[in-house]
Parts: sequence; structure tokens; C-alpha cells
Amino acid sequence: MKNGFGNRRRIAADAAAVIASVAGASALIALLDPFTPVVGLSSIYLLAVLFVAIRRGLGAALATAVLAALVFNFFFLRPRYQLTIAESRDVAALIVMLIAALVVGRLAATSRSRAEEAEDRAQLAAAREREAMIIARAASSLLEGRELDPQLARIGEAVSATSAGALRLVFSSAPSPARGEAAVPLPSEGRAAWLYATAAAGWRPPDVERLATSLARLVDLAVERSRSNARAAEAEAARRADVAKTAVLHAISHDLRSPLTAIRTASEGLAAGGLDPEDERGLLAAIEEESERLTGLVDDLLDLSRIQADAVGPRSDWCDLADVAASAAAQVRRRRGDHPISIELPSDLPLIRADPSQLERVLANLIENAVKFSPPRSPVRISGGSGGGRVTIRVTDQGPGVPPPQRTQIFEPFFRGARSGSGTGLGLAICRGFVEANGGEIRLHADAADGTSFAVSFPLVRQPAAVT
Repeated sequence: MKNGFGNRRRIAADAAAVIASVAGASALIALLDPFTPVVGLSSIYLLAVLFVAIRRGLGAALATAVLAALVFNFFFLRPRYQLTIAESRDVAALIVMLIAALVVGRLAATSRSRAEEAEDRAQLAAAREREAMIIARAASSLLEGRELDPQLARIGEAVSATSAGALRLVFSSAPSPARGEAAVPLPSEGRAAWLYATAAAGWRPPDVERLATSLARLVDLAVERSRSNARAAEAEAARRADVAKTAVLHAISHDLRSPLTAIRTASEGLAAGGLDPEDERGLLAAIEEESERLTGLVDDLLDLSRIQADAVGPRSDWCDLADVAASAAAQVRRRRGDHPISIELPSDLPLIRADPSQLERVLANLIENAVKFSPPRSPVRISGGSGGGRVTIRVTDQGPGVPPPQRTQIFEPFFRGARSGSGTGLGLAICRGFVEANGGEIRLHADAADGTSFAVSFPLVRQPAAVT
């Protein structure tokens, strides 16, 4: 129906152009007829034929030539107002005019057709260039990040930005075009999407469909890439789980056996009797020390299992880092003796939101590690401050530092460096788990000459009314 209506409109426009051109040329000939031989004025019709050929094409030009010959014969050649010709020279002139009109119309229509083809090619080249720019920018957005939804969002942003808002890419199962937009579905197997084109922006339906096909391939590539990453992550998680299981078994078979052996040996010595009071006190102290060591190891394993199962469940509250650091330092002093620990936190350090007991556990582990690797009289320094939207506390020692090859693994469970001694390799992994569960970050700053510094930072939040 629409095609038939369009054809009728085109035919009517062609007829109007033919009639108007012939009428205009005839009027001009009528004005010049008293002053110029009428046969010479027939060339004016050639202008009408040329005009129609350029504007409406070959068919309309041929119709103009025929109509012009009839009108010229009827109104201007003797006998007038009849379709007959009295003189043979007028017949020849009419035939020449008709042939010239047909030739001119043919040439003009051919030129018009070639001009239209050149314009179409130019439009096609411009459309392909626009499509190439959109596809290139959308493809480059896939290189940023690994998550699927942000990648798809970046593809949509690239389409809109490159087309100056004339195109929209929306990921949905049903179309919802705005007024003046044409909706084209993406033939994607991975995600349902629609490409919307503003009609006034010059995007033709074939161009939009071709672009939708290219974008669908990019979307499918992003989906497949996400699936591949998920499979790789699952494989890596399985590998890490196997490593963790092996490490746990090793810890149980080695780290648990040592304190159990010491406890059993001491208890057997006590059971045998015949010991003087000083030896009995020594064995009891050994049992107490190894029991505490065994309890700490079991607690570490339980904490690690909770962290790996995302079951830490911090109870966030307002925390004063100075108080937490003082409690953690006192805890370490009870276990490690009187090693110097210097707390240098500013008095106006903002409060943070975290679980106080978990944060104390983190700082106690960091301080104990710093004491362990520091020279006997070299103080462990606890400092901090706020800036960049975060509140940071640092634990710094003057020990030998962490070798560069070990710095990327130091927070991994059961990792033991060459200088770790008898540690289980769980302390820093637990620190990272507790810090991240409370919304913070922990970073290592190591230098072979200046020792090691661990920085724990939390977001700076609006302080409670009682503090401000």
C-alpha cells in the first residue's frame, strides 16, 4: 500500500513538472513570436526538456519532448490550432526539434543518473566510515575491564558518543523506541538488544541493519569472553582450593604435631614423677606455652575458613585507631616481652567504621610480625594520618625487608618467606581478609634498606555529632 501510494505521488509530480515546463516554455514563445521567426523559437522547448530531465529523470523528459512537439504544432505552426502542418519546412523543423529534445533529455537524464549514483556512493562511503568509527570505538571498549555488564554498557556508550546521540544501544528483550526513532533488533545469540536510530539524523534502514549485525558480533564476543573468563576463574579457584587443601594438610601434619608432641612429652614427664619443683614448673610452663600456640593455630585456621567462605560478619562500630593500636600493642607486649613499640598517631585522627575486635586482631598480627623481624632494640613504629578521602594507619619495622620476588605472594595463605622462621603463613592472609571484609585496604611498602611497612586504610566517613 505504501509503495503504491508513493508511486502515484511520483507520477503526479512528474506530470506536474512536464505540464508546468511546457506551459512556461510556450508562454515565453508566445511573447517572442511577434519579434522572431517561430521556427527558431522551438529551441526554447529544449530548455524545458533539459530542466525536466535533470529534475525528474528520462521518462518525464521524453514525455516533455512529445508534449512540446504537440503544443508547438498546435499553437505556433500554420495552420494554427490544428495538428497539421502546412509547410514542409515546418515539418522538418518539428522533427529536428523532437529529435533534439529526445537527445537532450537522454543526455541530461544520463548525467542525472550518474550524479545520483555518485551521490549514493558518497553517502555509502560516509555511512561505512561512520559505521567503522562506531565499531572501532565499541571494539576498543572491550579491552577495558573483564566484567560483562560494564563491557556492554561501554559498548552502548561508545555507540551513542560516536554517533553524537543519533544512535542508542539498549539491552532489553522488548523494544521501547522514543518518538522519531526506528528500532532494529541485534541478531545476537548472547544478549537481547535493540539499536535505535533517530530518523532525522540521516541513518538509512540498510545502514542501521548492517551496523546492528556488526554490533551483535561484538556483543557475542563480549559474552563469550566473559564466559571464558568465568571458566578460567573457576579453574583457578579449583587450583587454589587444591593448594589450600594441601597446605592445610601440611599445617595439620607439621604445625599441629609440634605443639602436641611438646605437650605430650611434658605431660609424660609430669606423670612419671620424681621431679623437683623447678622442673615441674618448667614443664607446666611448656605445656601452657604450647597449648597457647596450638590454640592460636586452630583459631587462625578457623578464621581463614570463615574468610574464604565470606562468613566473616564484621560488626561495624565507631573505632578510634589510637585506642585499637594501644590495645594491640599491649597484647603483643604480653607475648613478646618489652620490645619497644612507638605509637605516633595524631590526636585528631578521624574515627572509622569497622569491627573493633577484628581490627585489633589485624594490628596485633602486624605488630607481632614487625617485632619478630626487627633487631632487638629497634622500635616498631605505628603512625597514621588522613588524606585523599581515607584514614590510614601504618606499622613499620627496621628489619631486613621483603625480597621483591615474594612481595606479590606475601598475603597468600600458608606462604612462608625465606626469613619467616616457624610461622604458619596465615597471619597476613587473615589480616587482608579482615581488612577487606570491613571495607578497607592493606598494602605492603617494602624496601631492603629501610625495613617493611604495612599500611591499612579505610574510607573517611562523616564523623558522629559527638566528635565534630
